[in-house]
Amino acid sequence: MVGIKQLNRGSFKVKQHLRYVDRYGGEEAWTSLGVVDVLEIKEHIAPLIIPSLEDELAKRFDYLMLTVELAKILGKAAVKAKDNIVRTAQALSGLGTIPQVLAQKSIIEKIQTDDFWIEADILEYEQVREALRDLIKFIEKAASKVYYTNFTDEILKIVENEGEYNIYNLQSYKKKVNKYLREHEDNIAIFKLKNNKPITKMDIKALEQILWGEVGSRADYEKDFGDTPLAILVREIVGLDQKAAKEAFSEFINDENLDSKQIRFLKTIVDYIVKNGHMLDKSVLQDDPFLSIGSITEVFPMERAVRIVGVIDSINRNATEVVGA
Repeated sequence: MVGIKQLNRGSFKVKQHLRYVDRYGGEEAWTSLGVVDVLEIKEHIAPLIIPSLEDELAKRFDYLMLTVELAKILGKAAVKAKDNIVRTAQALSGLGTIPQVLAQKSIIEKIQTDDFWIEADILEYEQVREALRDLIKFIEKAASKVYYTNFTDEILKIVENEGEYNIYNLQSYKKKVNKYLREHEDNIAIFKLKNNKPITKMDIKALEQILWGEVGSRADYEKDFGDTPLAILVREIVGLDQKAAKEAFSEFINDENLDSKQIRFLKTIVDYIVKNGHMLDKSVLQDDPFLSIGSITEVFPMERAVRIVGVIDSINRNATEVVGA
């Protein structure tokens, strides 16, 4: 309707369809559309609307959410669309260092629960659409080949079945692990790992009970994560708390004598560890985004560079070594 109201009535092209522009320019015309109405809109209105130039990924997410909203109205399940939305939320969950994503954390977490899809109404779907549409651009797209096909579809049979949407039925073990760890960051073992605290043998046993007992089996774990140590996996999924990371490097961050390049290098280290949870492979310091600033021994005096690497090692040790019982 907004697009119709914005049409230039003085345009020659619009003048040819003014009768339909007037008919469908008000809200009342859209409350109960019949078959004839849809055909008239398609023939006389749609060609006049100038496509929006806004983010294409945002528009695709709009379409996905509107598909779910329509299914809700028609009493259908829309399982595939809902599953795509859940996967989108899971991808956004890993981008918590981006302020715009962090601002919508509660919604991102909510739509990954069964309760939301069981109880949500149209207004809540709209809330999700408006909250997440502008975040889709932050999700990195895997490189993929483009294939062109020219098939003619042939409908053999049409069958309609009712369906129940259940996130856990659709989730792989890997997704369940990600979901559990992100939703239980207050668990003592997970909390310690996220906040750079030393862990004990009891903490590791607790993680084994959770990931190899409650969420799935050890065989499931080894199938999806191989021989990745439990504590390392937790760090990689939940990351390191930014406050804890800054506290670890506080000796250097609080140094008022740092120049702009040194500050930038330290911030890049903190951002990397916050996102990835550790820096077990310190050779990344020789790659971008660090390389674009300079090597650590070029940016800092050797003695200070060694101490910075020592802090990185201590952060790594809190996820690789156990203390006490």
